[in-house]
Amino acid sequence: MAQITFRLNARPTYSERMTDARSELRQLIKEQLCDRRSYMKNIVTRYRVRIEGWPLAEVSFRNLSDVPNLGKLEILLRGWKEGSIRFCRISDEQYRAMLVDPTPWIGPEVHADDARGE
Repeated sequence: MAQITFRLNARPTYSERMTDARSELRQLIKEQLCDRRSYMKNIVTRYRVRIEGWPLAEVSFRNLSDVPNLGKLEILLRGWKEGSIRFCRISDEQYRAMLVDPTPWIGPEVHADDARGE
């Protein structure tokens, strides 16, 4: 017969708090990196790099949590592993062009209603 353990103290354990903190941190990082505006501010502007090779025809640029199915995630994973999707340094001229219109590199802005149809 399996032993059942009951906790008298309802407070989370140290290990549970560590797990929760990691999970929350991962979520915040994903939101900051994969949101259009955050990407432009936190990645492109700060480091003068952009992601090149993102398969916009197959997967719109968005938070990875919002990618609708495994097949699309596997396309991205394969691209990063093979190097067809990568970070590339950009010149000041490329940066200025990207500020005017980032669409060629990250696609048009996707709205919640549009995301369901992907």
